[in-house]
Amino acid sequence: MDSRIVEYLAYLESVRGLSERTLRVYGDDLSRYEDFLAGKDVDTAEARDIRSFAASLVMEGKASSSVNRALSTLRGYYRYRMRFGGLAADPGSEVENLTAGRPLPRFLFDEEMGRLIDSIGGAGFSETRDRALFEVLYSTGCRASELAGLSLARIDFTRGLARVLGKGSKERVVFLGKKAQGALADYLVTRSMLLARKGKSDHGRLFINAEGGPLSVRGMEMIVDKRRLASSVKKSLSPHAFRHSFATQLVAGGADIRVVQEMLGHSSISTTQVYTHVDMEHLRSVYELAHPHGAKGK
Repeated sequence: MDSRIVEYLAYLESVRGLSERTLRVYGDDLSRYEDFLAGKDVDTAEARDIRSFAASLVMEGKASSSVNRALSTLRGYYRYRMRFGGLAADPGSEVENLTAGRPLPRFLFDEEMGRLIDSIGGAGFSETRDRALFEVLYSTGCRASELAGLSLARIDFTRGLARVLGKGSKERVVFLGKKAQGALADYLVTRSMLLARKGKSDHGRLFINAEGGPLSVRGMEMIVDKRRLASSVKKSLSPHAFRHSFATQLVAGGADIRVVQEMLGHSSISTTQVYTHVDMEHLRSVYELAHPHGAKGK
Protein backbone atom coordinates (compact mmCIF):
# COMPACT_ATOMS: atom_id res chain seq x y z
CA MET A 1 0.00 0.00 0.00
CA ASP A 2 1.22 3.50 -0.83
CA SER A 3 3.01 5.09 2.12
CA ARG A 4 0.82 8.21 1.85
CA ILE A 5 -2.30 6.09 2.32
CA VAL A 6 -0.70 4.33 5.30
CA GLU A 7 0.10 7.75 6.74
CA TYR A 8 -3.50 8.88 6.24
CA LEU A 9 -4.89 5.78 7.99
CA ALA A 10 -2.48 6.36 10.88
CA TYR A 11 -3.77 9.93 11.12
CA LEU A 12 -7.36 8.70 11.25
CA GLU A 13 -6.46 6.31 14.06
CA SER A 14 -4.32 8.60 16.19
CA VAL A 15 -5.95 11.99 15.63
CA ARG A 16 -9.50 11.19 14.61
CA GLY A 17 -9.77 8.15 16.86
CA LEU A 18 -11.61 5.95 14.37
CA SER A 19 -12.39 2.37 15.35
CA GLU A 20 -10.43 -0.59 14.09
CA ARG A 21 -13.40 -1.76 12.03
CA THR A 22 -13.86 1.65 10.38
CA LEU A 23 -10.14 1.88 9.63
CA ARG A 24 -10.27 -1.55 8.02
CA VAL A 25 -13.15 -0.47 5.79
CA TYR A 26 -11.36 2.74 4.81
CA GLY A 27 -8.18 0.81 4.17
CA ASP A 28 -10.03 -1.66 1.94
CA ASP A 29 -11.60 1.19 -0.08
CA LEU A 30 -8.25 2.94 -0.56
CA SER A 31 -6.44 -0.29 -1.40
CA ARG A 32 -9.07 -1.15 -4.00
CA TYR A 33 -8.79 2.36 -5.44
CA GLU A 34 -5.00 2.08 -5.59
CA ASP A 35 -5.29 -1.24 -7.46
CA PHE A 36 -7.82 0.30 -9.84
CA LEU A 37 -5.40 3.10 -10.73
CA ALA A 38 -2.99 0.39 -11.93
CA GLY A 39 0.25 2.20 -11.16
CA LYS A 40 -0.97 5.75 -11.63
CA ASP A 41 0.14 8.01 -8.78
CA VAL A 42 -2.79 8.37 -6.42
CA ASP A 43 -2.05 12.07 -5.93
CA THR A 44 -2.15 12.78 -9.68
CA ALA A 45 -5.53 11.09 -10.21
CA GLU A 46 -8.35 13.22 -11.60
CA ALA A 47 -12.09 13.40 -11.04
CA ARG A 48 -12.50 11.22 -14.14
CA ASP A 49 -10.47 8.46 -12.44
CA ILE A 50 -12.65 8.62 -9.34
CA ARG A 51 -15.84 8.44 -11.42
CA SER A 52 -14.43 5.47 -13.33
CA PHE A 53 -13.61 3.77 -10.03
CA ALA A 54 -17.18 4.37 -8.84
CA ALA A 55 -18.49 2.91 -12.11
CA SER A 56 -16.33 -0.19 -11.63
CA LEU A 57 -17.89 -0.75 -8.20
CA VAL A 58 -21.37 -0.45 -9.71
CA MET A 59 -20.44 -3.00 -12.39
CA GLU A 60 -19.38 -5.36 -9.60
CA GLY A 61 -22.87 -5.09 -8.17
CA LYS A 62 -22.03 -2.85 -5.22
CA ALA A 63 -24.95 -1.01 -3.63
CA SER A 64 -25.20 2.76 -3.97
CA SER A 65 -24.48 3.08 -0.24
CA SER A 66 -21.22 1.13 -0.63
CA VAL A 67 -20.16 3.20 -3.65
CA ASN A 68 -20.92 6.43 -1.81
CA ARG A 69 -18.96 5.26 1.23
CA ALA A 70 -15.94 4.59 -1.00
CA LEU A 71 -16.32 8.04 -2.56
CA SER A 72 -16.46 9.58 0.92
CA THR A 73 -13.24 7.75 1.81
CA LEU A 74 -11.49 9.15 -1.25
CA ARG A 75 -12.71 12.66 -0.52
CA GLY A 76 -11.35 12.39 3.00
CA TYR A 77 -7.98 11.24 1.71
CA TYR A 78 -7.69 14.08 -0.79
CA ARG A 79 -8.77 16.69 1.77
CA TYR A 80 -6.05 15.36 4.05
CA ARG A 81 -3.46 15.58 1.28
CA MET A 82 -4.58 19.15 0.49
CA ARG A 83 -4.10 20.14 4.12
CA PHE A 84 -0.96 18.22 5.03
CA GLY A 85 0.59 16.97 1.81
CA GLY A 86 0.72 20.05 -0.34
CA LEU A 87 -1.71 18.70 -2.94
CA ALA A 88 -2.67 21.54 -5.28
CA ALA A 89 -6.15 20.36 -6.31
CA ASP A 90 -8.82 18.12 -4.80
CA PRO A 91 -10.30 15.84 -7.49
CA GLY A 92 -12.78 14.38 -5.03
CA SER A 93 -14.61 17.70 -4.68
CA GLU A 94 -15.78 17.43 -8.29
CA VAL A 95 -17.49 14.04 -7.86
CA GLU A 96 -21.10 13.75 -6.71
CA ASN A 97 -22.50 10.80 -4.79
CA LEU A 98 -24.87 8.34 -6.40
CA THR A 99 -28.48 9.04 -5.52
CA ALA A 100 -29.38 6.60 -2.79
CA GLY A 101 -31.71 3.89 -3.98
CA ARG A 102 -31.51 5.08 -7.57
CA PRO A 103 -29.74 2.65 -9.92
CA LEU A 104 -27.59 3.80 -12.76
CA PRO A 105 -29.59 4.08 -15.99
CA ARG A 106 -29.84 1.05 -18.25
CA PHE A 107 -28.06 1.69 -21.53
CA LEU A 108 -26.37 0.02 -24.48
CA PHE A 109 -22.73 0.25 -25.43
CA ASP A 110 -22.22 1.72 -28.90
CA GLU A 111 -21.23 -1.72 -30.20
CA GLU A 112 -24.41 -3.23 -28.77
CA MET A 113 -26.51 -0.48 -30.30
CA GLY A 114 -24.92 -1.19 -33.65
CA ARG A 115 -25.71 -4.90 -33.39
CA LEU A 116 -29.30 -4.18 -32.42
CA ILE A 117 -29.93 -1.84 -35.35
CA ASP A 118 -27.98 -3.95 -37.85
CA SER A 119 -30.07 -6.99 -36.90
CA ILE A 120 -33.10 -5.35 -38.59
CA GLY A 121 -32.85 -6.55 -42.16
CA GLY A 122 -35.10 -5.97 -45.13
CA ALA A 123 -36.42 -3.00 -47.07
CA GLY A 124 -40.13 -3.17 -46.26
CA PHE A 125 -42.17 -0.70 -44.27
CA SER A 126 -41.71 -2.18 -40.80
CA GLU A 127 -37.98 -2.75 -41.32
CA THR A 128 -37.21 0.75 -42.57
CA ARG A 129 -39.48 2.31 -39.94
CA ASP A 130 -37.91 0.38 -37.07
CA ARG A 131 -34.36 1.18 -38.19
CA ALA A 132 -35.30 4.86 -38.50
CA LEU A 133 -37.02 4.82 -35.12
CA PHE A 134 -33.97 3.35 -33.39
CA GLU A 135 -31.54 5.67 -35.15
CA VAL A 136 -33.60 8.74 -34.27
CA LEU A 137 -34.06 7.67 -30.65
CA TYR A 138 -30.30 7.16 -30.33
CA SER A 139 -29.32 10.28 -32.27
CA THR A 140 -31.62 12.71 -30.46
CA GLY A 141 -32.05 11.32 -26.95
CA CYS A 142 -35.77 12.02 -27.24
CA ARG A 143 -38.39 10.53 -24.97
CA ALA A 144 -40.72 8.10 -26.72
CA SER A 145 -43.63 10.48 -26.10
CA GLU A 146 -41.72 13.28 -27.83
CA LEU A 147 -41.16 11.19 -30.95
CA ALA A 148 -44.74 9.96 -30.91
CA GLY A 149 -45.87 13.59 -31.18
CA LEU A 150 -43.22 14.71 -33.67
CA SER A 151 -44.58 15.87 -37.02
CA LEU A 152 -42.78 16.06 -40.34
CA ALA A 153 -43.35 19.81 -40.37
CA ARG A 154 -41.09 20.21 -37.32
CA ILE A 155 -38.09 18.55 -38.99
CA ASP A 156 -35.46 20.50 -40.88
CA PHE A 157 -33.91 17.84 -43.08
CA THR A 158 -31.46 20.29 -44.64
CA ARG A 159 -29.91 21.26 -41.32
CA GLY A 160 -30.41 17.87 -39.68
CA LEU A 161 -32.47 18.98 -36.70
CA ALA A 162 -35.97 18.79 -35.27
CA ARG A 163 -38.00 20.75 -32.77
CA VAL A 164 -39.71 18.59 -30.18
CA LEU A 165 -42.11 19.38 -27.37
CA GLY A 166 -40.93 17.98 -24.05
CA LYS A 167 -42.42 17.96 -20.58
CA GLY A 168 -44.41 21.03 -19.76
CA SER A 169 -44.74 21.75 -23.50
CA LYS A 170 -41.20 23.12 -23.51
CA GLU A 171 -39.71 23.17 -27.00
CA ARG A 172 -36.11 22.21 -27.65
CA VAL A 173 -33.94 21.48 -30.66
CA VAL A 174 -32.51 17.99 -31.18
CA PHE A 175 -30.03 16.88 -33.79
CA LEU A 176 -30.24 14.16 -36.41
CA GLY A 177 -26.92 12.49 -37.15
CA LYS A 178 -25.97 11.17 -40.56
CA LYS A 179 -27.12 7.63 -39.80
CA ALA A 180 -30.46 8.89 -38.55
CA GLN A 181 -30.89 11.06 -41.64
CA GLY A 182 -30.07 8.15 -43.94
CA ALA A 183 -32.47 5.81 -42.13
CA LEU A 184 -35.21 8.44 -42.27
CA ALA A 185 -34.72 8.93 -46.02
CA ASP A 186 -35.30 5.19 -46.58
CA TYR A 187 -38.27 5.10 -44.21
CA LEU A 188 -40.08 8.09 -45.69
CA VAL A 189 -40.28 6.31 -49.06
CA THR A 190 -41.98 3.25 -47.55
CA ARG A 191 -44.11 5.50 -45.34
CA SER A 192 -45.57 7.25 -48.40
CA MET A 193 -46.12 3.90 -50.12
CA LEU A 194 -48.00 2.46 -47.13
CA LEU A 195 -50.28 5.50 -46.79
CA ALA A 196 -51.07 5.30 -50.50
CA ARG A 197 -51.73 1.56 -50.29
CA LYS A 198 -54.02 2.01 -47.31
CA GLY A 199 -55.78 4.96 -48.94
CA LYS A 200 -55.03 7.12 -45.91
CA SER A 201 -54.48 10.85 -45.92
CA ASP A 202 -51.22 12.03 -44.41
CA HIS A 203 -51.84 13.22 -40.83
CA GLY A 204 -48.28 14.54 -40.62
CA ARG A 205 -46.87 12.45 -37.77
CA LEU A 206 -43.36 11.21 -38.50
CA PHE A 207 -43.74 7.67 -37.21
CA ILE A 208 -46.80 5.66 -38.17
CA ASN A 209 -48.07 2.15 -37.53
CA ALA A 210 -48.84 -0.57 -40.04
CA GLU A 211 -52.37 0.79 -40.51
CA GLY A 212 -51.17 4.30 -41.31
CA GLY A 213 -52.13 5.85 -37.97
CA PRO A 214 -49.73 7.63 -35.60
CA LEU A 215 -47.33 5.26 -33.82
CA SER A 216 -48.03 5.31 -30.08
CA VAL A 217 -45.57 5.04 -27.20
CA ARG A 218 -46.91 1.56 -26.50
CA GLY A 219 -46.29 0.69 -30.13
CA MET A 220 -42.67 1.83 -29.80
CA GLU A 221 -42.25 -0.28 -26.67
CA MET A 222 -43.53 -3.35 -28.52
CA ILE A 223 -41.15 -2.69 -31.44
CA VAL A 224 -38.15 -2.36 -29.12
CA ASP A 225 -39.05 -5.57 -27.31
CA LYS A 226 -39.62 -7.46 -30.56
CA ARG A 227 -36.38 -6.32 -32.16
CA ARG A 228 -34.36 -6.93 -29.01
CA LEU A 229 -35.61 -10.52 -28.78
CA ALA A 230 -34.70 -11.10 -32.43
CA SER A 231 -31.17 -9.70 -31.96
CA SER A 232 -28.10 -10.90 -30.07
CA VAL A 233 -28.56 -8.19 -27.44
CA LYS A 234 -29.76 -9.79 -24.22
CA LYS A 235 -30.27 -6.75 -22.00
CA SER A 236 -33.82 -5.85 -21.09
CA LEU A 237 -34.66 -2.69 -23.05
CA SER A 238 -37.27 0.00 -23.48
CA PRO A 239 -37.34 3.11 -25.70
CA HIS A 240 -35.94 5.05 -22.73
CA ALA A 241 -32.74 2.97 -22.87
CA PHE A 242 -31.90 4.76 -26.15
CA ARG A 243 -32.14 8.08 -24.29
CA HIS A 244 -29.84 6.77 -21.56
CA SER A 245 -27.40 5.49 -24.17
CA PHE A 246 -27.41 8.88 -25.91
CA ALA A 247 -26.63 10.73 -22.68
CA THR A 248 -24.01 8.23 -21.55
CA GLN A 249 -22.14 8.56 -24.84
CA LEU A 250 -22.16 12.36 -24.60
CA VAL A 251 -20.79 12.38 -21.05
CA ALA A 252 -18.17 9.76 -21.87
CA GLY A 253 -17.13 11.86 -24.86
CA GLY A 254 -16.45 14.84 -22.63
CA ALA A 255 -19.62 16.88 -23.18
CA ASP A 256 -20.32 19.48 -20.50
CA ILE A 257 -23.02 18.25 -18.14
CA ARG A 258 -25.11 21.40 -18.68
CA VAL A 259 -25.00 20.86 -22.43
CA VAL A 260 -26.27 17.31 -21.87
CA GLN A 261 -28.98 18.73 -19.59
CA GLU A 262 -30.12 21.04 -22.38
CA MET A 263 -30.13 18.27 -24.99
CA LEU A 264 -32.18 16.00 -22.74
CA GLY A 265 -34.61 18.75 -21.75
CA HIS A 266 -34.05 18.22 -18.02
CA SER A 267 -35.32 21.06 -15.85
CA SER A 268 -32.86 20.21 -13.06
CA ILE A 269 -29.13 19.52 -13.37
CA SER A 270 -29.41 16.92 -10.59
CA THR A 271 -31.43 14.70 -12.92
CA THR A 272 -28.62 14.77 -15.47
CA GLN A 273 -25.77 14.24 -13.01
CA VAL A 274 -26.43 10.53 -12.77
CA TYR A 275 -24.65 10.19 -16.12
CA THR A 276 -21.39 11.55 -14.67
CA HIS A 277 -21.05 8.26 -12.82
CA VAL A 278 -21.10 6.20 -15.98
CA ASP A 279 -17.64 6.32 -17.49
CA MET A 280 -18.08 4.63 -20.84
CA GLU A 281 -14.42 4.05 -21.49
CA HIS A 282 -13.98 2.14 -18.26
CA LEU A 283 -17.27 0.28 -18.56
CA ARG A 284 -16.21 -0.88 -22.01
CA SER A 285 -12.93 -2.22 -20.64
CA VAL A 286 -14.84 -4.04 -17.90
CA TYR A 287 -17.21 -5.44 -20.52
CA GLU A 288 -14.38 -6.62 -22.74
CA LEU A 289 -12.64 -8.35 -19.85
CA ALA A 290 -15.69 -9.86 -18.19
CA HIS A 291 -18.09 -10.74 -21.01
CA PRO A 292 -17.43 -14.03 -22.84
CA HIS A 293 -17.89 -12.28 -26.19
CA GLY A 294 -15.86 -9.24 -25.22
CA ALA A 295 -12.66 -8.43 -27.10
CA LYS A 296 -10.53 -9.83 -24.27
CA GLY A 297 -12.93 -12.44 -22.96
CA LYS A 298 -11.66 -15.96 -22.45
